[in-house]
Amino acid sequence: MITTTKSDNFSVDLYKKILIKAKKLGYKFPTLSSFKKGLDAYPKFLLLRHDIDVSPLNALKMAEIESSLGIATNYYVRLHSMFYNPAAPPFFDALSSIVDMGHEVGLHYDCSFFKERNIDSIKGVLHDIKTLENILGIKVKSVSQHRPAKSDRFKPPPEYVYAYEDELLNKTTYVSDSGFKWRNNTLMDLVGSSLKIYALIHPTTWAYANLDMEQTYNKTSKITQRLIERQFSNFIKTTNEYLQNRMRKKIR
Repeated sequence: MITTTKSDNFSVDLYKKILIKAKKLGYKFPTLSSFKKGLDAYPKFLLLRHDIDVSPLNALKMAEIESSLGIATNYYVRLHSMFYNPAAPPFFDALSSIVDMGHEVGLHYDCSFFKERNIDSIKGVLHDIKTLENILGIKVKSVSQHRPAKSDRFKPPPEYVYAYEDELLNKTTYVSDSGFKWRNNTLMDLVGSSLKIYALIHPTTWAYANLDMEQTYNKTSKITQRLIERQFSNFIKTTNEYLQNRMRKKIR
């Protein structure tokens, strides 16, 4: 039996407080692609990377908070997730809104997906980049690998900035909310105590105040189920309307 680990506290209100604190202390909020030539351009920064593992709808909430504060950050989209399809409403609408706000949007790829299907990783990643570009009408400049600790790190061609570049990890204070648990310091603690901060954020982790990891995923699952059920209900309704209309035309 797997032991449940107590989650740390996360909420969108807390996230907003962190951003406000960072702005007051003079932090810059660069895009990942702006580091293509190194870190020297920003002596003091908070690099925020959002890996959208579960829900673009939750990502949109964070993007709106950032935009309201005049901040543009980075969002990475999965193409082979069982939780969302970036081309389907309302996920397409949410991602398009994030793009329109001026945030950088790139690919969040999973090497295990390619490996399990005997697909060459380079070909797979490049294909998915082009697909995401076509779906959202964007130019991908940076990419993020999904769970690199679980599979071999795969660095894409040099025209794309890689989220796990050695310089980014070794010359910044890296912090992650993975598993709803900070490793050491929280992001709030680091803002003001470190000059160069690189934070991995998972939007769904922050979506519901006072809910732990299991409760958050269960709630997100129910919301996703309701979205699908509404689509099926509408599909049943419109199919019946089509059949009734076809029968009327045949009678006449």
